[in-house]
Amino acid sequence: METAIRWAPASTPDDQRFLYVDIKGQEFKHCKVTSRPDKFTLAYDVLSAFSHGSEFRSFDWCPTEENLVAVGHASGDVVVAHLDTGALIPLALPSKVQRACHGLAWNSSGLLAAGLDKFRGDYCLNIWDPHQRPVRMASRGGSERQVPDPLRRYANGEPVASVRFFNDQPSLLIAGMKGHSVRLYDLRESHGNPSLQFSTRCVHELTVNRLDENYFASCAPFDNASICIWDRRSGSRYSTAAGTSSGTIDAGHVLEIRPGIASGSTIQSLRFSQTQRGRLGMLTDRGIFRAYHIAKDHSPDELRAALEKTVGRGSSKHYPEQLYTKTVRDFQTSFPPKTRSEDSSQRVSAFDFMTTDSFDGLEAITILNDRNVAVYSLPLVCGRVSLSPQGALVRGGFAHGQDFRVFAPAQGSKAAQATQEIQDRASKKMESTMEGKEANGKAGEDGGKDSGGTGIISSRQRREKLLLPEKLANVQDALTLMTIPRLRLREGYTLNPERNQNIVSDDTALQDLWAWIERAHTRASDGSMIIHGVDMNYLGVQSIWSGNLGLSLENRLASSDLDDDVDVPKLIEQLAKKLDLQETKMCDTDFMPQRQLCLYICGAIASVDDLEGVVTQLVEERQHTQAAAFALFHDETELAYKALRNNRPTQAHKLLAMAIAGAPRGDPNFDWEEACAEIAKELTDPFAKAILALVSKGSWESVLRETTLPLRYRVEVAVRWLPDDQLTTYIRDTSMEAVQQGDIEGAVLTGLDHAAMDLFQSYINKFNDIQTAVLVMNYAVPRLVSDAFNANRFHAWRETYRQQMNSWKMHLHRAKFDVDSRNLAVSWDGRKLTRSQPQQVSLVCNYCTRPLSQQEERPDHQLAGAESTHHTPNNPLGSAQMGGTVCPKCGRHMPRCGVCSLWLGSPHPLSRAAIADDSKKGEEAHRPEEMLKRFVVFCIKCNHGYHADHAKTQVMPGFLNVDVFARDR
Repeated sequence: METAIRWAPASTPDDQRFLYVDIKGQEFKHCKVTSRPDKFTLAYDVLSAFSHGSEFRSFDWCPTEENLVAVGHASGDVVVAHLDTGALIPLALPSKVQRACHGLAWNSSGLLAAGLDKFRGDYCLNIWDPHQRPVRMASRGGSERQVPDPLRRYANGEPVASVRFFNDQPSLLIAGMKGHSVRLYDLRESHGNPSLQFSTRCVHELTVNRLDENYFASCAPFDNASICIWDRRSGSRYSTAAGTSSGTIDAGHVLEIRPGIASGSTIQSLRFSQTQRGRLGMLTDRGIFRAYHIAKDHSPDELRAALEKTVGRGSSKHYPEQLYTKTVRDFQTSFPPKTRSEDSSQRVSAFDFMTTDSFDGLEAITILNDRNVAVYSLPLVCGRVSLSPQGALVRGGFAHGQDFRVFAPAQGSKAAQATQEIQDRASKKMESTMEGKEANGKAGEDGGKDSGGTGIISSRQRREKLLLPEKLANVQDALTLMTIPRLRLREGYTLNPERNQNIVSDDTALQDLWAWIERAHTRASDGSMIIHGVDMNYLGVQSIWSGNLGLSLENRLASSDLDDDVDVPKLIEQLAKKLDLQETKMCDTDFMPQRQLCLYICGAIASVDDLEGVVTQLVEERQHTQAAAFALFHDETELAYKALRNNRPTQAHKLLAMAIAGAPRGDPNFDWEEACAEIAKELTDPFAKAILALVSKGSWESVLRETTLPLRYRVEVAVRWLPDDQLTTYIRDTSMEAVQQGDIEGAVLTGLDHAAMDLFQSYINKFNDIQTAVLVMNYAVPRLVSDAFNANRFHAWRETYRQQMNSWKMHLHRAKFDVDSRNLAVSWDGRKLTRSQPQQVSLVCNYCTRPLSQQEERPDHQLAGAESTHHTPNNPLGSAQMGGTVCPKCGRHMPRCGVCSLWLGSPHPLSRAAIADDSKKGEEAHRPEEMLKRFVVFCIKCNHGYHADHAKTQVMPGFLNVDVFARDR
């Protein structure tokens, strides 16, 4: 250690002082801060300086008189210097040999402790009063000097590594005995032995926590370095009979810290902060500057109360407490980390905590290796952040005194409206960003329009651009987007595909997905996709075209008599024949049934007559381009031309009609293709762009490359017009891309099969929409997907969504979801695929606490085919039950009605009396109102029981006007 620095404890914000020590240069400077140019640097003036002129090993600055500094020499001499005058008070130790002074410490009473290296037969710990008058002569090396006599002498023949006084009790001194223990001495005791002892090798760099002086720290700075925190209330008594090596009982530290510094590095300094409780600073010789926040573990009030009751009031504070390391953080300064690590001159060589901490946090004054003074501070801790299930974000202040800040999502709008507004703002933000880049000539840096703007991007890319959180306009939009699942659920976004399409009207991809689910569910309900008992529901184009049902084959064959080696392509042909699919225009193929079934799965228009009807309807709705595109996809060019010319077409529609009519046939025309490409750049309508892509080159591949067109229609075009080999490649590659990108439009390719699980996993990872994934896959799990991996994955999704609904306080929606999802978990022939839920509500008798059901529950260990008997004390069908409903187990009556005083409860519906009574009333007895009249209700205020009808007509009105329970008082 070549430098040291000490901050004056008495410093104030207006008068800040410190001691600069140049150990190598043997110089002391008493300095005063004059200004703080910034939070990392300070300017100072030197008030006084003192050059010692000889090498020294230790020093300490007097806390009560700032002009006094004690200096310990390698020879064992201790010198007290006056910084302002340079006068010296020599304190020569009366020893016969020279030995190093390892530690010095002042106390608040002006006493000075000196710890020396070992010399047999001589004391190594001496307590001096520098102001005491010299009483005798001491000689060493032939010279004679007047020196004061030590007040106390301790540690005969035991080397002392470091010493420190307690501030609250100046008579208490701790000393680190090199190699074996830390001792606590009480100067008021006359026998010279320590009061307490802690066995440890951590005896260096003793420092006391001035804000809680029960605790002090020491370290073992070298190999396998460690820091120990000690509690002076828990040390062991020193035994004089046992000696120094084995006469101590290891009382143990209250906390041990392993800094984890590199091998060969040493701990150079330890200091407790005097302004922030529990902050311990550590510095190594390689510049690692770290702060440990040491906190007390919570002590239960019951434990403290019991201790004070047993020992005495206020006694709990005198007993040790458990400590733990709350945080470990490195200091920072204005120098970049890269500079600090590469430039050794910028590393910290000495530090001390300042007593004028700002609101920004803990500050320390340091000396760098280049001898400059710098101020280090702990990085600001980001305020605590909490996100409520309702979407509100609360952030605490960054520093002391700062209030909380609340960010809330937009309120009062439906999910579709909120999403559309978010997308509009995100789109405007991207457009303004692109305009700024273009103005600065940087538009090409991000990959042009495809990357940064809203130009030529696919339908999937556009959805990602507008719905990913990092693309949103502000924090409120991000929070609002997080609440969209809750808003959708409130509107009824459950397992009703038709209703879901209306709820997600803002998202065409989700609309198409639920439209496909609706068609598939309708087919599953009518059994049209069952062939030879094989469940062919929820298949995708990929499975049909490849003839491979994958892992779902076993589940699909569960209700069939066919073997596992069933010929799937033949099944597909038979299914197509069963569905009586009509032939339509398409390319030459060897797999006509497969193509027909793929188009059927896609929801393609079946015949020319149907096509004409759809085109006519779209034209009436003024969707000319979509109508024309549908006609072209069926190779009905004339119908497409008419669609663009009817019902008040715009100029753009007329140009498209002209392009269809004038499209060249045969050899390619490059001028025509270039003109169509230039027009397509100005269009945003995907159907118009698809029309131009087709008429420009006359190739169906150009339509498939038009990624702005929804995937469903591109797949339909591919199935109609691509040759068999090209179609196989296209379906395989497009399916893989959809799964990797989490493109939910790809569900038409994967179906609700195992590949769909991977698709929705990618979708969740990208959009965090676990709600849609759970709702969609409920149709297939466990009906089609039941392997362990995917079943567990879906279970995790489902439970997460259920917990979300519970956190939104939408328990009724969650219960309805549970019921609806169990209703879907059946095979095509009605077999339940999930176990029934255990009974969650049971009525019990208030006397015997047994269920009121007529039959006992079957024990879990009873075999399924074993005979079982149920004991009923009274005949539940007998007329005696009409005298009042009784518990079938103990025979006790139910309570009486608080209005009519008759027995509560309803007779068993199969009893003779109940049947006779219902036959008299006829149909009126089965009306819900009549049945509810006999139900039992209880008042939550007084616990009275009533018939439901009596409570409604007699009791409830009384709550508004009179106290109906006055008679009970």
